[in-house]
Amino acid sequence: MGATLELKNGRTLHLRPVKWSAAWKIIRQLGGMGVLDNLDDLEGTMESLTASEALQAADASQRLFDYCAGWGVTDEPPEEEIAGLVAAGLAPADPHLARAAWLQFNVLADDDEVSTLIAEVLALSQPRSEGE
Repeated sequence: MGATLELKNGRTLHLRPVKWSAAWKIIRQLGGMGVLDNLDDLEGTMESLTASEALQAADASQRLFDYCAGWGVTDEPPEEEIAGLVAAGLAPADPHLARAAWLQFNVLADDDEVSTLIAEVLALSQPRSEGE
């Protein structure tokens, strides 16, 4: 079961589900800090966190993106683009995390596309009840 995501630049990404329990563990960390309590005022929520909480929230947000992008996108990045990211110190050796870095730095246009990618992968991954 997969889906596609059309980006602003005309590129189509191919998505697949990720392991829900792993994604949920990261989401719970964000919820535990109150980040998910008021998504309409996310900026205000982030400002109300202590410096340590804000760093933890930023780390959890990045891990959620890395997981959804690295494992939930099937498109392979061009080798020359990965080589450029590696040379800049932006892409790790793990191919899944390298894919996430490629998407973050070379493909996705803005935070809206990042959020949409995460939401689409999570929607594909969420456990379904029988008959759904």
